[in-house]
Amino acid sequence: MIRRQPIGYVVEIDGSNLLVNLRENARGHIAGHPDGVSTVGQPGDLVGVQGGPDIIVLRILSIAFAEPKSILTDASVTGRIAEPLRQLRGCVIGFLRRDRANLTFTAQDWHLPVLGAAVFPLSDEEMLATIGDQGPANERVQLGSDARNPLVAVQANVNDLLTRHFAILGATGQGKTHFLAAILQRLVKAPHARIVVFDVNGEYAPAFSIPGVRLKWTRLGPASADEQRAGLESLKIPYYALGRHGLSRLLLPSEKTQMPSLRFAVEHMRFIEADAGGARVAGHSDNVFFDDCRQGDAEIAYRQMELIRTKQARLADRWPHMRGLACLAADWYSIVSETRGGNTTYRRNAFSYGHIHSLVNRIRGLIEDANFCSVVDVNGGEPLGGSLSMKRESLELTERIFGPVAHGPNDWHVHVIDLSRLAQDLMPFVLGSLLELYAAVLFRRGPGATHPTLLALEEAHHYLRQLPGDAEIGQHALAYERLAKEGRKFGVSMMISTQRPSEVSPTVLAQCGTWAVFRLSNDSDQRAVSAAAESVASNVARQISGLARGEAVIFGAAMPIATRVNVVPANPVPKSSDPLFVTKWGYGAKGPAGTVDRRFEGAVEAISE
Repeated sequence: MIRRQPIGYVVEIDGSNLLVNLRENARGHIAGHPDGVSTVGQPGDLVGVQGGPDIIVLRILSIAFAEPKSILTDASVTGRIAEPLRQLRGCVIGFLRRDRANLTFTAQDWHLPVLGAAVFPLSDEEMLATIGDQGPANERVQLGSDARNPLVAVQANVNDLLTRHFAILGATGQGKTHFLAAILQRLVKAPHARIVVFDVNGEYAPAFSIPGVRLKWTRLGPASADEQRAGLESLKIPYYALGRHGLSRLLLPSEKTQMPSLRFAVEHMRFIEADAGGARVAGHSDNVFFDDCRQGDAEIAYRQMELIRTKQARLADRWPHMRGLACLAADWYSIVSETRGGNTTYRRNAFSYGHIHSLVNRIRGLIEDANFCSVVDVNGGEPLGGSLSMKRESLELTERIFGPVAHGPNDWHVHVIDLSRLAQDLMPFVLGSLLELYAAVLFRRGPGATHPTLLALEEAHHYLRQLPGDAEIGQHALAYERLAKEGRKFGVSMMISTQRPSEVSPTVLAQCGTWAVFRLSNDSDQRAVSAAAESVASNVARQISGLARGEAVIFGAAMPIATRVNVVPANPVPKSSDPLFVTKWGYGAKGPAGTVDRRFEGAVEAISE
């Protein structure tokens, strides 16, 4: 430090904010020292301040003339205009301390210098220790390079990055997809990595054609023969494998009336047989349960419902059609018995049925939706293990998508789930159901009982958001937020990528510990970032709208200070490139006949005149 020529000195201390007068020889925007050249005159730059044995790190907030309106002329002496004193203002963000050969950075703003302390540009070693040297080399992942000094690599400790969730935010075309792919490519090379990528647009699989990396590639919905030969598996989710939690998230029952009916139906499906027209107790030939509140004598349905209630009905041999779910829920809630004059009659009560009519309509609507039926099997099917067990079915689906409890020597490293065949309006329901099911399985296992897993949630605004509906349904629809709030204890980390942070659940965003924010020009998106990330400083927020493509401001738990970064490139790249309009549209090439269409020349000339 003492070998360097100071560029200024401290003249004012206001809490953690310092005012520095620049020396005459530091008027420019760069300063040299034995270890290299540093920028010192732009907001966001870092400089060092002498603090005894330590180096206090100061982030520049602004630079200005001390008396901007006063310009003095002394032509007789200098023959030129004399500029006023230059000053810069900055805030203390921490200090560097050397312990033998190690230089470590501590993010604290209480370590302050004295008046008159010398100010220096930071060397490359000091810059690296401040923004990029986090923990042992084999435990770090590179995020990019410092935007103002490309020679300084910006790295993060893997534990710091993953133990709290990571948000990647930015407008379309700014580099989010390539950045997420680049980070995952570095993480997936660990021998026991487990990463699940929810790929909304079907673009990530090519990014993991890396030697030594075991890729599992699954599409929700149909896959062609050529795609299957290329390694793409097709998955159609059995509706009953979603379990009680997943079906509740899929169907959004109201808590007071519809939830008890749905809960009864889910827990007693194993006693019924059903088709697209109705349901009945297993072993009977005619349907007696219906979801349309049909009038007439309902005694047979009442008697069979009593067999189901008391678990005296025999177990079915296969899972029923999804219509049976609606029939069982409707008749359980609406069939009543009435005794008058010693005679008992049984009927479906239309008033009671009205309370659960919307739930029945949701089930019917999904069954009749071809897009939904392409990714979810509503027809029922043969059980696993020879007997009906929803717990067993749910566990098998969970392990197929998210992996088993332990990571075996031949297990996949990354599972890319292609969602390109899933209709956008169904994403909040289907993906919400899968996440809800996964959360239920994790919480049932308990903390520390699952191999640590990273969920990469691409285009998260499609499904991690508030759903329309009444207040009661809306509250229930976001129950999966518990996965964001408590999943860390159960070995789950989340990387959430979105171009519209204002549309993502604020609770989910608030749980993110590290943020990579690309250019955001929308005011509501900028406010969402500022509201969710309490640590974002005002000077960082001001930079978000002016970032270049491929630049991001990264801050939070994995970074000691907010840093403007040129993000690391992906190799190989996902299928997320810009369209080649110039090439595809043939700019600069002649038309098919090499002639000019002159039909409108007269009209154009007339308008011009």
